[in-house]
Amino acid sequence: MIIKIFFLLVIIQNYTSIVFSQNNWVNQSSGISTRLYSVYFINSNTGWASGDSGKIIKTTNGGSEWFIQNSTTSLPLLNIMFADANTGWAAGGFDDFNPLCYHSVILLKTNNGGNSWIQQISGAGFLFNDLFVVNAQKAYITNTGICCPPFCIVESGALSFTNNSGLNWSSSLGLPSRSVFFLNENTGWVSSTTSSDVQGNKNYIHKTTDGSVSWSEMYEDSTWTYFTKITFINELTGYAHKQSLVKTTNAGADWFSSDSIITNSTTNNYFINSDTGWCTGGGGKIIRTDNGGLNWTSQISNTGSHLTSVHFIDALTGWAVGFNGTVIKTVTGGLTSVNQTSGIIDSFILNQNFPNPFNPNTTIQYSLSEKSFVTLKVYDVKGNEIAALVNEKQDRGNYNIQFSTIKLQLSSGIYFYRLEA
Repeated sequence: MIIKIFFLLVIIQNYTSIVFSQNNWVNQSSGISTRLYSVYFINSNTGWASGDSGKIIKTTNGGSEWFIQNSTTSLPLLNIMFADANTGWAAGGFDDFNPLCYHSVILLKTNNGGNSWIQQISGAGFLFNDLFVVNAQKAYITNTGICCPPFCIVESGALSFTNNSGLNWSSSLGLPSRSVFFLNENTGWVSSTTSSDVQGNKNYIHKTTDGSVSWSEMYEDSTWTYFTKITFINELTGYAHKQSLVKTTNAGADWFSSDSIITNSTTNNYFINSDTGWCTGGGGKIIRTDNGGLNWTSQISNTGSHLTSVHFIDALTGWAVGFNGTVIKTVTGGLTSVNQTSGIIDSFILNQNFPNPFNPNTTIQYSLSEKSFVTLKVYDVKGNEIAALVNEKQDRGNYNIQFSTIKLQLSSGIYFYRLEA
């Protein structure tokens, strides 16, 4: 399938008209100003984000509107993830590096999409660094334990899991753990770190193929940069952050830098397949790769806030969140124009609509080089579908599609259209 999106940015002055256009990423109003650390969507409409002061926000219309849920805690929620529309967890806590080295920990669970949250684990304990939900029954949480510089003798911590939707939690790997990812119910990876004044620092990658019954050490090093945000695309190919983005092609046995200059200031990643992924970081930084990290392209995020988390549901539709309650969305994969061929020669040509600006009618022209099933849709700047102009199989040839705003009663603004064939 080939996807093309056409844009033209025009400043509308003192007249009523419609303009087809689209920024890379569009700001959405979260309704809060606190830091957001994690975002997760189960489909194009329903998603959640979590952050400081126990904030959890939810949308049911793709982010056009967000509303605050009652999390029952004021502790930072560093991660949020759902198994389905009803079952999800949020995890976090607080580090207070004082002489007593006090940590507060929190793990929340919902069975109704976040309408109500219950505290499964709370109180003094080890900060939960990461969370991964395999299904409604099984989930994992990581913690690195307590280490109080400059008297860091030994860290304690573990990877814990539940097989009964959080009623009970058990230790699976008795090492201070940072990031966890599962490809399916059986196959997963976890990064861990041990540190002491005597033995120094050690970083590990472990893998399981039996649902965490047993773990095999895949990697070890003695550097002071540890693995965070592990993501695997298949049994062999994975990505993680280790100061910069690193990649493995042999299930985690070896890792190599993926263009460390451009990925150095990023802290989070999301890959939709082995080739296409995004990294986010400070200053509103978003970069994208379409060749497995060999090359990266900077994208216009339209924010200067630190972006802490990014999540996509397909190659085009995704969200990123960050400081100051920032939520941004793209329906173009973050690109200002899209021509994703996956090695296939273009089968159509999409032209700019004319006239543009227009009121109330415009013509969209395209050409097909072969018989194809074609969809042509119009969207607003928030990514909401406005109209489906074509949704059928068409023969080779040239097409002129008329688009009228009369029945739609669209307000003056900026819109864009997308052709798939």
